[in-house]
Amino acid sequence: MSSTHYRTCHLCETMCGIAVEYEGDKILSIKGDPNDVLSEGNICAKATGLQDVHTDPDRLKQPLRKVNGEWQEVSWEEALDYAAEQVVSTQSQYGKDAVGSYCGRSTAHNVGALLGVAPLRKILGSKNIYTGSTVDQMPHNFVWHFMLGHQFFGTVPDINRTHYYLMLGTNPRVSNGAMMSTGANPQRKFVDIHNRGGKTVLMDPRRNESVSHVSEHHFIRPNTDALFLIGLIKTIFAKGLATPGRLGPHIKGWEITEHLFDDFEIADIAEVTGVPVDVIERLAVEFATAESAICYGRTGVSMVEFGGLCQWLMQVVNVITGNIDEPGGMMFPNTAIDSLSLSESSWDRYRSRVSGRPEFSSELPLCVLAEEITTPGEGQIRGLIAIGGNPALSMANGKGLEEAFDELDFMVSIDPYLNETTRHADVILPPVGPFEKSHYDMYYHLYDTINWAKYSPRLFKPEGEGFTDFEILRELFSRILKLRAGNPISKAFVNTATSLVKKVITPERIIDLGLRFGPYGPGLNPFKKDALTLQKLKDNPGGVFLGDLERCLPERLFTKDKKIDLAPEILVSDLPRLKARFIDPLKQSSSKDSSEYDLMIISRLTSRTLGWMHNSHRLVKGKSVCHLLIHPEDAATRGITQDSTVSVSSVVGSIEIPVEITEDIMPGVVCMPHAWGHNRPGTRITVAEAHAGVSLNDITNEKVIDELTGNAVVHGIPVKVEVTRLATA
Repeated sequence: MSSTHYRTCHLCETMCGIAVEYEGDKILSIKGDPNDVLSEGNICAKATGLQDVHTDPDRLKQPLRKVNGEWQEVSWEEALDYAAEQVVSTQSQYGKDAVGSYCGRSTAHNVGALLGVAPLRKILGSKNIYTGSTVDQMPHNFVWHFMLGHQFFGTVPDINRTHYYLMLGTNPRVSNGAMMSTGANPQRKFVDIHNRGGKTVLMDPRRNESVSHVSEHHFIRPNTDALFLIGLIKTIFAKGLATPGRLGPHIKGWEITEHLFDDFEIADIAEVTGVPVDVIERLAVEFATAESAICYGRTGVSMVEFGGLCQWLMQVVNVITGNIDEPGGMMFPNTAIDSLSLSESSWDRYRSRVSGRPEFSSELPLCVLAEEITTPGEGQIRGLIAIGGNPALSMANGKGLEEAFDELDFMVSIDPYLNETTRHADVILPPVGPFEKSHYDMYYHLYDTINWAKYSPRLFKPEGEGFTDFEILRELFSRILKLRAGNPISKAFVNTATSLVKKVITPERIIDLGLRFGPYGPGLNPFKKDALTLQKLKDNPGGVFLGDLERCLPERLFTKDKKIDLAPEILVSDLPRLKARFIDPLKQSSSKDSSEYDLMIISRLTSRTLGWMHNSHRLVKGKSVCHLLIHPEDAATRGITQDSTVSVSSVVGSIEIPVEITEDIMPGVVCMPHAWGHNRPGTRITVAEAHAGVSLNDITNEKVIDELTGNAVVHGIPVKVEVTRLATA
C-alpha cells in the first residue's frame, strides 16, 4: 500500500510544497501539496525532476578518489582522511590562504550544507572564500548593505497586495518568482493584481515566457536598465510626485538624490535604452500615482556591467514613491529563525592578492579565483574545497577556470555527481539524495512573501553508509582539527570535543533552538501558548502561517543611525562610469562604433538551469531548447535561415549553436540558455551528455565585471554571429 510524504522542494527559491507518493523505497509520483501554506498545491517542473535525482544511476553513492588519473571508489574513512591530510599539509607549508573554498548556489538550498560550511570556513581561516553569489545576486546584497545596513536584510515584493508591479530583467513564469518566495505559479499573482484593478509591466530585451501574463511589455537594450531607472526618477521628481511617506524622518540623502541625475537627459536615455520618452514618463507617473507599487529586478539586471547601479536605482524608485516598508510595496519578512544575526555584512576589510578586488561580507568575487590559483607568490591558492555548484559552466570563461583547477595541488569536491567541475577534483565526497535528508529553508525564508515556516523530515534512509552534507563537513573539519593538534593533551581535547559535537550537534537541534529563540518561539517559557517549535512544524507538514508581512522600519534597520541611506557615496560615485559608457559618446561627433561584434547576447533560464537538474530526463525531453534566438532583421542581413547553425564569437572565444529566428527577441540582441555545455570528457552524467548543448560561458570574459560590486557579466556581451551551416530542407 502506498503512502504520502509532505515536504518542500528545495531546488530553487520557489519553495513549493510537494506530496510524494511512495511505496517502500519507490517513489510513485510527486504532486503539489494543496495544504502547503505558501504554494497551495502549485509546483513547477523542477519539483517532479526530484524523482529523477533520487533514482539517477549516475548519482554517486560512494566517495571517488583519483589514483594515477583514474577514478576509484574508496571508503568514507579513506576519502575523508585524504581530504583532511591535504588541507593540513598544504596550509602547514604555504599558509592558511593557500586553501580556498567555493560554494555553489545549491548550498543556499541545503540546510545541512549551510550549517556545516560556516565552521569549516572558520577552521580553515582562509581569506579565499568564493561563492556563486558573485555570478548571480551580489548586486542585491551590496545595495542592501549600503542602504539598509545588512546584506541579507532584503526588500521583498509584497506581490499579494500590490497594485502596480514593474519588473526588469526577470522571468517569473520560469524562475517562479526568483528572489521572491511565492510558491510556484506566480502568474496567478499577476491575475490577482489585474483583478483588483492593478497593472503589471515587464521590461526585457526578450518577450519571455512571462509576457503573456502581464499587462504590458517593452523591449529595452541590455545593460541600459540603470538609465531607464534614472529616467523614471527624474520624471517623478520633475512632476512633483516624489514623497517619502511615513519614513521621511528616517531617510537621508533625499536632497542629494533629487539633483544627482541633472546630467542625464530623458531624450538621451530614450535613445540609448530604446524605450521612448513618452513610455518612460507614462510609466513613471503610473508608478508614482498607483495605490501601491513595486519596482523589482532580478539577474537580468544584476549580471550586467552596471548591476549595482540597477539594484540601487530600483530601490530609489521605491523609496521616493513611498513604497518601502508599506503593504503592496517592498517589505521585509520576519523569519522564524533569525538568520540575519547568524551572518555578517562587511566591505573592503581586505583585498584579493592579484587584482586587489575588495571583499564583501568575507568573500571575494569569483572572477578572481582563476588568477589566484595560477599566479605564483605568497598566498597563492594551491588547494580548493568546492561544495555544490558547477562553476565550469556557470562562471564567465569557464574553460579558463577549468585550466586553473588543473594547476591545483589538490581539489576536494562535495557533490553528488562527476560533472564538468568535479572531474578536476582529486576526491569527490557525495552527499545523500534530496529525500534522504531533512530540510528547513534557512536562507530563502529571507525572501518570503508571507511569514511562515516549514520543516521537512527525510523520507528514506540512505543507501549504505551515506553521509549528509552536514555530516561530510563535520567529519572533514573534525579531522582537520585532530591533525592540527600538536601534543597528546591537545589531541585528547580535540577528540573529546569532536565526539561531543558529533553526538549533540545536529541540524535538527540547531533548527529547534533557532525556532525556540526566534520571534515566534517560546524562549525559556515552556508554557507559552501557540509558540512555534520544531515539534509544531512536524505536526503541521504543510507549514505554519505566521502572518502577512508587516511594517518594521525604522526599528529593524541595521544602519548605525537607523536611517535608510538613499544616496550612499560608493553608489553615487559609480554614476560617472555609467555616463561615460553611454551618454558621453552621444555628444561626440565621431562616427558610430563599427566593431565587428555588433550584436549583444543575453542568457535565459530553462527549467533545468536551477539546482542539480542537468541530468533529469523529465526536464530535457522534447525539442532542444539550447539554441540561439535572433531577430528576423539580424538573421536576414547575415544570410541566416531558420534552424541554421551559427558561430557566436566574442573577444575571448567562439561556440556553434543552432538558431531560431523569432520576433520575440529585440533587434540587435541574441539570446541563448545559461549553464549548458555538457560536452567535456570524463564526466558521468548520461542524460546531460545526450543533451549537451554549448556553454555561453565559453565566450564570456571573467575580466569584464560590474566594477562596483565585482559581479560577473553574462548579459549584454558584444558578439558577432555568422552562419556556418544552413538548414537542410
